[in-house]
Amino acid sequence: MPRSIESETFVADHVCHSKFQGSASKMEYVGATRIFQRSIVKRGLKYAHYYGDGDSKSFISVKDTYGKDSVTKYECIGHVQKRVGARLRKLKSKTTH
Repeated sequence: MPRSIESETFVADHVCHSKFQGSASKMEYVGATRIFQRSIVKRGLKYAHYYGDGDSKSFISVKDTYGKDSVTKYECIGHVQKRVGARLRKLKSKTTH
């Protein structure tokens, strides 16, 4: 699909000043921490919920960001289904052989 003129202009003019050094999983929790920490200053809000994919490092990094106003974790149902399904298939293969 071709890009819009605005998109092409942005890409041509954009100079990226921040390149993350580290693993993808580390980038995820560092990014989540930054977003949660700056929410009060930049947006005047506190996030009450964290929707995760089962990666506890990201949630652990943000759950106590606001002190006594802790963040509640919710799991993405698609990721839960994937993990449960994989574990059930593994269990089935162990018990049928």
